[in-house]
Amino acid sequence: MDYSSLLNEAQLAAVSTTAQYVRVIAGAGSGKTRVLTYRISYLIGEKHINPWRILAITFTNKAANEMKARAGKIVPDQSAAIHISTFHGFCNYFLRFEHDAIGYPSGFSILDEEDQKSLVGNVAVALGFKKSDPVTKEALSFIREAKGKGKYPQDIRPGTMFGYGHPKDDLKFFEEYEKQKQAMWCLDFDDLLLQCLYILETYDEIRQKWQTRYDHILVDEFQDTNDIQYKLIQLLMSPTASLYVVGDPDQTIYTWRGANQDLILNFNKCFPGAQQIILDRNYRSTQTILDAANKLIAHNKKRIPKDLYTKEGTGAPIQVKQARDPAEEAKWVCNNIDHIVKENGGDYTQIAILYRSNYLSRPFEAELAARGVPYTLYGGQRFYERTEVKDVLAYFHLLVNPQDDISFERICNVPRRGLGSSSLDLLKKAARERGISEFQLISSDDLDTIGLKPSVAGSLKKMSTIMADTNQQLQENLEVYSSVLRKMVTDLGLYDFYAQNAEIDEDRVGNINSLFDDVIHFIDLNPTSSFAEYLQNVSLLSSGNKINGGNCLSLMTVHAAKGLEFPYVFIVGLSENVFPNSRACMESGESGLEEERRAAYVAFTRAKKELFLSCNSAYSHLTDSTLLPSRFFAEAGIKLPSPSAFSTWGRMGSPSARFGGGFRSSSNSLFDDGDNADPFAQSARPVQVEPEKPQHNDVGEWHVGDIAHHEKFGDGKVIQVISSTIIVVDFENAGRKTLQSTHPLLSRKVSKGGYA
Repeated sequence: MDYSSLLNEAQLAAVSTTAQYVRVIAGAGSGKTRVLTYRISYLIGEKHINPWRILAITFTNKAANEMKARAGKIVPDQSAAIHISTFHGFCNYFLRFEHDAIGYPSGFSILDEEDQKSLVGNVAVALGFKKSDPVTKEALSFIREAKGKGKYPQDIRPGTMFGYGHPKDDLKFFEEYEKQKQAMWCLDFDDLLLQCLYILETYDEIRQKWQTRYDHILVDEFQDTNDIQYKLIQLLMSPTASLYVVGDPDQTIYTWRGANQDLILNFNKCFPGAQQIILDRNYRSTQTILDAANKLIAHNKKRIPKDLYTKEGTGAPIQVKQARDPAEEAKWVCNNIDHIVKENGGDYTQIAILYRSNYLSRPFEAELAARGVPYTLYGGQRFYERTEVKDVLAYFHLLVNPQDDISFERICNVPRRGLGSSSLDLLKKAARERGISEFQLISSDDLDTIGLKPSVAGSLKKMSTIMADTNQQLQENLEVYSSVLRKMVTDLGLYDFYAQNAEIDEDRVGNINSLFDDVIHFIDLNPTSSFAEYLQNVSLLSSGNKINGGNCLSLMTVHAAKGLEFPYVFIVGLSENVFPNSRACMESGESGLEEERRAAYVAFTRAKKELFLSCNSAYSHLTDSTLLPSRFFAEAGIKLPSPSAFSTWGRMGSPSARFGGGFRSSSNSLFDDGDNADPFAQSARPVQVEPEKPQHNDVGEWHVGDIAHHEKFGDGKVIQVISSTIIVVDFENAGRKTLQSTHPLLSRKVSKGGYA
């Protein structure tokens, strides 16, 4: 591969470096994903590194999937062996192998945020509180913050942490939360990191085994790494391992979530002799946008100096507006949006409105709705959080982990089985007395002895039987698991239940079908995967990476916009004490202001073609004063129009606004402006074992009309090709079966054009 023809000079240096420790400072839009992907390709193709000895860590599932897709195109034969995942994804992978060290089974469940809330609610009841009590909500925050600091209940003395109002009760909640969670064989997201760290720190043999596994560790978005994640990296590194980090200190905007900017700033101190490479050529934005961003961020002291540049031209001027009030600001934004859409054939997807805090969206939503402009409020209810999707996933969780009481309690009466609160209390009590889970109880003969109505017990037994049959089919692994699961959902009556109980404009059945589309998509991407692996993938999905489809513009916070880009970007609410945020500055002083400035820098550099900035001079109840323009205007070298100039012309004012460089304010006529098998040998001495190769048949592409032979089902005709990895076969004796096309028990007996 001719890397010199594919990369610029700095990118080539970053890809081909031979240094053991490397820090790549990758400016916004400088092609860091490209560099990381080609670095992996270079290690495999030029340095002959075994792909499975490379570990790449990203911060979002979106980034991980993008890297996997790109790697698949560059090194298609070996990309599947490269481990590319988020920190949580890697820790989940690690714990599936090393679960014995913490006394868990390999099939443990992962609690998402909603599951955590549900469990804390149960804890409240167990401790004599109500789920609605303020202390219940406080306890959840306490638990999350404690774990974010790497602490469990035994590490905390009452009253010594966080300044919460009910420290003793909070600690009781934490203790009971851990007890109930462990009894159900569940881990939350924080546990994935902390338990992985515990094992690596405690067990020398396990640590040495995993250190022997990886020769090259690559970390994306290193500026967002926290102390716990950094410890994990250190513990995974052998003395000879290479550490390659990519990030941009100017885009550190998550310190409030624990990100430690000093880790990237002081990388060369921690790793003496480390090579630094700066990627400063931008492939996204115009020079006008970059000039403003460069001037703005130069006011920060805690950074590594760089100036982004582009060879794509000066571009259109930045347009600004100081309106009288939020309504006028929204009108100015929407007037410009109307003009942009007319120029672009009605395409709204190229436009984003960004703001510092969610409450700022209200006037823009109102104006957009009044004009009939389609928009997506980023951060609304996401697909995996929809009620019907969560319900189906709860059934899936129970198939893998029958100890999961949280999932059982969610769906024990979905569809309705006559199970009221008193019946559920009977179930809970009986399960506790017998030392088993609630789902295990309904699968036992003891169910008839606990005092439930016969009709309720009968419906629960039916549910248990259906799920047991499903589990048996999954274990046999004869049909593709998406088909087995769809049959279970149908037999349970969920399709009929949601069809009858959907609200107006809700397509609950459609959402369930979309979930199975998601399963099939996962199988296509991971043809050797298991159902449990799909479920793990869903549990680990990042919550902030997807924008709803359709022709609509996007509204989101600047933090949610990180990693995204749009041709046209509006940054609204640029007022002092709003952006920069007064609370962030008061709580953290100069470092808080620098982070606010970095957030503005990130927002500026989301824009590809044109950037619009606005504020208003209304009275603010937040600041108890009239709003003033943000200092970020002046720091970016942008001149606001006279405060008395309140035009809504904006982009439509002067034809000259469409051309040329520099900044232009709005004006009017008066003013100018994984794997299933353990890849390690179980011995005291670390050894290297090649990963197990997936088993599959040698059939290439299937066609409708092919005659297939299955070692259990016999002969049959292919009647449908659902995807590249899933086919439907009508067998002479077994009927229709949906199968994975690569299944080792399946072969092609006759092609539609003759014998195979």
